[in-house]
Amino acid sequence: MGESDGRGHIVVADGCEINLKNRYLAAVLAFLLPGAGHFYQDRRNKAYLFAVCILGLFFLGMFVGQGRVVYASWSPDEYRIQFPAQLFVGIPAFPAAVQGWLHRNDGKQNFGRRVQAENASWNWSNFMAPPANKDELSAWHKATSAGFELGSLFTAVAGLLNLLAIFDAFAGPMPLPTSEERRKKKT
Repeated sequence: MGESDGRGHIVVADGCEINLKNRYLAAVLAFLLPGAGHFYQDRRNKAYLFAVCILGLFFLGMFVGQGRVVYASWSPDEYRIQFPAQLFVGIPAFPAAVQGWLHRNDGKQNFGRRVQAENASWNWSNFMAPPANKDELSAWHKATSAGFELGSLFTAVAGLLNLLAIFDAFAGPMPLPTSEERRKKKT
């Protein structure tokens, strides 16, 4: 099935030899940016397919949710169960992880982060940050209607799809299973 030599990890699928190169590096690259691991392995068509589909779904979810659906919150009032799945998209979700870490202790005084003035405009410090309190989260839901839930779903599914792409970059394509009987007929 596969062998390790100086050239990398070779997989035979559908009669074609595919060099997976350094499959550990390919998996890390696939995690960081969808399609990057496959691009490194010279599997360009899959790289473009994964990049367009996964990133497209992720950014569509961000658009539908008005940019508020990817955030990390571990407070008991708002445990963001979707975030671990969203994180598998890689670099596009990293700001939410940083914001979640920066505001991890703010939940002791309030819901997410320090409550800002009511008339404060949006700024980069709010990008992918958790809601400040339950009222802000309710306002997000009200402003986006079903878009908040749909956006959360789209971004989480994008992360889970990239998890499958990471496994594909690491292990390569699966050959079609053939029974012993079919193999004997071919020879």
